[in-house]
Amino acid sequence: MTSLPSLAPRPDTALVETAERMLRAASPDALVAHCHRTYAFAEAILARRGLAPDREALYLGAVFHDLGLTPDWDDQVTPFEERGALVARETLLREGADPELAELVGDAVRLHMELTTGDDPRPEVAGIHLGSAADVLGLRLEEIPPDAVDAVLEAYPRQGLTAFLREAFASEARRKPNCATAAFVRDFGFLELLDGGPGE
Repeated sequence: MTSLPSLAPRPDTALVETAERMLRAASPDALVAHCHRTYAFAEAILARRGLAPDREALYLGAVFHDLGLTPDWDDQVTPFEERGALVARETLLREGADPELAELVGDAVRLHMELTTGDDPRPEVAGIHLGSAADVLGLRLEEIPPDAVDAVLEAYPRQGLTAFLREAFASEARRKPNCATAAFVRDFGFLELLDGGPGE
């Protein structure tokens, strides 16, 4: 991952390396880049608000937050955010992470789709919601300096993210009609909101 001068670099830890390998092995390039942008945008928004997250936890949350959308990790039954949280916790504990770190990352993944999570007092949890919403829907991008947004997009181009998410969320809603994604698609026109986001 390229370090951007205006944003935090990727934490250099064994847990981060493990998570990164899992992400790249299971995900198309569009999703890998989205996870990197989620981290960068989350860090920038939190910094603008004067919050200092644990950057390892924030990065791990960004890397794991959509892993449940990938065929390798989707169990066909569990909502993707819950599945991703379970995979994150189990992986981190297996790799020797502190249980508190594993729980924090799991919460960041599990809660990132909830509308109130941006107000969570834990910046690592709030950050994954804020960073992913900024990237997917353009929410709160105005809190990030334009040159920083441009630098992130140059380093991690969108590469067809909207098309990937449209297909993934439509499939999730169809197969798991009681999940949060299904409610968003049914009640809030989420697939159409994707088309109104920052685009490709």
